[in-house]
Amino acid sequence: MKRMTIIIGGICLLLVAGCCKHKNDTSCIANDTSILPFTEKRSNFHCGSNNYDYTYIYRKKSEIDSLEPVCSFSPPVPFPVDETDFVYIMFGKMSYFYKDSFQTALYKDTCLKKLTYDISMIQTHTDSLTNGGGVLSIFCSAENIPADYQVEVKYKYVPIQ
Repeated sequence: MKRMTIIIGGICLLLVAGCCKHKNDTSCIANDTSILPFTEKRSNFHCGSNNYDYTYIYRKKSEIDSLEPVCSFSPPVPFPVDETDFVYIMFGKMSYFYKDSFQTALYKDTCLKKLTYDISMIQTHTDSLTNGGGVLSIFCSAENIPADYQVEVKYKYVPIQ
């Protein structure tokens, strides 16, 4: 009788373990999944004399701090206490017209292990900047981006129509 109870108990444990096996199975999510950034700031990151275009992608605040004194935030940007699985993107592009602005979207593709930051500079005015232009800057940080993810920044200029 004890043997029969042990056998039945063992079979029950195997069945339960087999059912729980698929709980950790996570399906991937394609790149059409838009996510919100942890933080996104416009015109608050200054690098040098701001007369050139740049794209920086970092995973730690200490890497950003290493750009000082040439580059800085004004006012300071909130950074997470735990920087595990974070990506920081700083982007600047030369603007030649008043009221040019950025329109952005952030996409996470867990199938391809890729984060894509789509940036469009939209021209909304025809008056040229009198000083020859200036760089518009944007800073974005995204959380829950594992270290093995590829990060891509896509940029396009949208002229006034």
